[in-house]
Amino acid sequence: MTASSLDASADDHPDLPARIGAAAAMRRLSHAIVSHRVDISDLHRIAAAADELSSQIEAQPARGRLDEMMASPRFAAALDSGSLGQAVEDGAFVDLFHDSPVSGSANPLGMGLRISRDGDEAVGTIVLGPGWEGAPGRGHGGIVAACVDETIGGLLPIIGTMAFTGELTLRYRAPCPLATPLEFRARLNRRDGRKLYIECTGTSPEGLFVESTALFIAVQLDQLAALIDQPPIEKDTRP
Repeated sequence: MTASSLDASADDHPDLPARIGAAAAMRRLSHAIVSHRVDISDLHRIAAAADELSSQIEAQPARGRLDEMMASPRFAAALDSGSLGQAVEDGAFVDLFHDSPVSGSANPLGMGLRISRDGDEAVGTIVLGPGWEGAPGRGHGGIVAACVDETIGGLLPIIGTMAFTGELTLRYRAPCPLATPLEFRARLNRRDGRKLYIECTGTSPEGLFVESTALFIAVQLDQLAALIDQPPIEKDTRP
């Protein structure tokens, strides 16, 4: 079974497989542009095609992630039970938000992180492409931080709660390599009321390159649903 079919099997939107395919193609194109000397005529063709397609797509109905999240059978079941603890089975991929900019398989800006459950831990795996290069030959520090934060986010349904990042501290122990399998592991250290103290490490075949401690603040699912139901705040357009 492919990653795309794994993602699509848990979603009831018929366009999801096509969105995943389009997103993967766009990510490949982006990394290719970054890592190659591209003929100027090809760059002009890319720009023209992208602008034309963008105009066509922007004229179509808009999507709302919050609405789609609330319509998700998995989220609805979790909301009914008051816990996310049954949302992810051991060994299964954690992909509750297909449009996540870090792990979302349907996001053309996504980084490609894949998160799975290993007992009480969340495990994020990724191979960083050339578009995520910081210093020459190294993964960008902000990209590494995003992988850490997202892997910790993948831990939340495993421990059965929804929470938001309160504090994230990282110590970079070694350079993060590109084009190399990376693994991030997140685990709950302890709870103190609504405060969740979480640890995460990032390793490559060369060893540990980042370790992190984080404070997340838990929120009840019914409170989250109430926030989602609130009308959007109107922007002040006055000069």
